[in-house]
Amino acid sequence: MSQTLFTVFEDRKKKLKFSPSQIEDILSFRGILGENRVALSCDGYLQVCHYVGFISKGKTRLQILPKVYENSGLDEEAEQRESMRAMLNLLRVSGFNKVLELPDQSSIAEHTDIMEIFISIFAVKVFNVYSRQMNREYITILENSAYIKGRIDFPANLRKNPIRKDLHIISYQSFEHDNIINNIIKTVCIRLLQLTGDADNKKNLKKALVFLDDAREIYLSKDLFDSVKFTRLNMPFKPVFNMAKMFFYNLTPQSYQGDDTVCSFLIPLNELFEYYLFKLFDNFRNGTTASFQEKHAFARGINNDYKLTIRPDIILYRDGCPVLIADAKYKDPGYLNGIYTKINQADIYQVFAYAKIYAADKVALIYPQFENYDTPLMMMEIRDSDKKVYLAIGCIDIRNIDINKNESLLQSIFSWKHHSQISFNPSFL
Repeated sequence: MSQTLFTVFEDRKKKLKFSPSQIEDILSFRGILGENRVALSCDGYLQVCHYVGFISKGKTRLQILPKVYENSGLDEEAEQRESMRAMLNLLRVSGFNKVLELPDQSSIAEHTDIMEIFISIFAVKVFNVYSRQMNREYITILENSAYIKGRIDFPANLRKNPIRKDLHIISYQSFEHDNIINNIIKTVCIRLLQLTGDADNKKNLKKALVFLDDAREIYLSKDLFDSVKFTRLNMPFKPVFNMAKMFFYNLTPQSYQGDDTVCSFLIPLNELFEYYLFKLFDNFRNGTTASFQEKHAFARGINNDYKLTIRPDIILYRDGCPVLIADAKYKDPGYLNGIYTKINQADIYQVFAYAKIYAADKVALIYPQFENYDTPLMMMEIRDSDKKVYLAIGCIDIRNIDINKNESLLQSIFSWKHHSQISFNPSFL
C-alpha cells in the first residue's frame, strides 16, 4: 500500500496539498487526536497540537514532530532532521516507551519517517533474536490416529470411534514452532509488511518471516496477548513480543479486518519533555532524590468535604526536605538581548506558589533550546511580604545525545548561590 507522508511540527500551521481522500483521512484523525487538536482550513493549512508521533490511514501518513530551532532560519529538511533527532533523543533518554529500546547512534535520526524507524527496529530485532535461537514450546495435540503415541483418551475414543477399531483418540506433547508467541510475532510482521513502503524494511521483515515459516497467522486480541506467559525457556523472546504488543495496541481493531489500516504512535509532547527532564534530575549523584509529579493536597474543606491539590513536575529532595522545584515548559521562552522575553507571568506565579506551599527557596522554569546557540541561565528573585524565592530560567538542548551537558546545566541550577540578576515582586502585577 503506497502512502503519502506529510510532516508537520506540533502546534505550527503548515500549508499542504491534499487529495479529497486524504482530506477525509486527516479529518478522521480527530477521532484519535481529539476534535480540538486537528485544524484543517479550507486553503490547506494544517495544525496539530499536543501530540508528536505518527498516524496513518489508507494512503495518508501524518508525522508530527516537535518544533525546535523555530527562529534559526534552517531549511525545512534540516529542521525536520533536527526535530527528528530531538524526538528520538527524548524517547531514548526518558524511557517514556521502554519497549522501543532506541539505540544511542544519531544515524537513525537521519531518516525522515518515524514509523519506518520503528518498523526497522522491530524487523531487525526479530531477525537477530530468531537467528540465535528458535522458539519452540511443548503443545498438547489431540488427534484421531491409526498410530498410538502418547496417551489414549478412552472416553473420547468410545464416543468418536464406537465401531472403528483401527483408530484411536490420542493426546501427546509435541515440541512445536507453531505456538502463540511465534504466531503473534508473525501476524504483526505481516501487517507491518503491508504498511511499510521502505525497501529495506520489506527485506528485513521478509528475512524475519523465514524463521516463522511454521507459525500461523492468527487473529490478534487483547485477551490473546494477556494470555501469554513467560518462563525461563522463552524469556529471550519477551523483548520482540513486547514490541509486537506495542504495534498491536497502536493498530486499531479494524486493521485486522480489512485494508483500511489505522496505525498510530502518539505521545503528548509536554509529558515527554517533563519525563525527560525528570530522568536528568534523577541521575544526580549528590545525595538528592527526585520525585515526578508528586500530588500534594494544600487546601481542605473544614469538614474534609473537598480538597485542592498541586502536582509539580519535579521536586528535588535532600534529607527528606525539598531543595528545588522545577517545572518543564515545552515552549519558546524568547531569548533576546540577554533576557528571556516570553516568560508567562502565570508560570512564575505557579512556581512561586509551589515554593510557598513546599517551603522551598529555589525554583526553576526549564525550556527546550529553541535557538541554534546556547542561551545562558537567567536568575530572578521573587518575593512578597514574607518570603523570598530564587528562580532560575534556562534551556536545555534536547537534540544532544550526550546528556552530560544538560545534566551540568541542571546541576548549576541546583547549586547556584543566591545572587539575582532581576528582582520580581508578584504583588506589583
